[in-house]
Amino acid sequence: MKRKVTLFLAIAFMITSTLSSFATVTYAAPKKLKLNVKRLNLTVGSNYQLRIYNLKKRQKVSFSSSNPSVAFIEQNTASKKKITVKALTVGSTTIIATVKKKKKVAKILKCRIRVSPSAVGIKFMKRQSKIAVNRRLRLETIVKPNTSLEQPVFESGDTDIATVNSRGVVTAIAPGTVTITATLLSCGVSANCTIIVLPEKENDTSNQKTKRHFN
Repeated sequence: MKRKVTLFLAIAFMITSTLSSFATVTYAAPKKLKLNVKRLNLTVGSNYQLRIYNLKKRQKVSFSSSNPSVAFIEQNTASKKKITVKALTVGSTTIIATVKKKKKVAKILKCRIRVSPSAVGIKFMKRQSKIAVNRRLRLETIVKPNTSLEQPVFESGDTDIATVNSRGVVTAIAPGTVTITATLLSCGVSANCTIIVLPEKENDTSNQKTKRHFN
């Protein structure tokens, strides 16, 4: 009798362990189909590579433009998941990606594109700015024509003094003077802004004087 009870308990323990191990198994949800961007601003004459992610082996995708006169697509021969969008004229269009499994449509993805005129000129709102060490400052630029959506590329003349990111935000690293350059890639035109990085103590002193003046 004792042997039967022991055997029953052993079997029960094995079943419980097996069930608990199955309970802890987690299944990852299938990755959704998506484009690398849903909205895109381009300038006349510029290109952009649009691609689809998580396409399964049995699925096929076809791309089309709702307004080819504004922007048309060029299929990438190396990969069926990528296309090159080429902006032709000012206006708006939608790139449509239709995913099919055999003859059935599995998913329709869209990317809205706005094409603006190419920029011909750029300047900083301030040619010179002062900033303290470890502080940040966003530089504002004026692009001509103002209907252009082109964004300039920023570059620091000395990253040991200050760095600048793609949005024109300057981070002061060490005291000194540095030139920040903003360049329009479409036409090669650029503008410069001088950044003077002040020591923290000097900045604190100037702030105290300012406070006293207002008091």
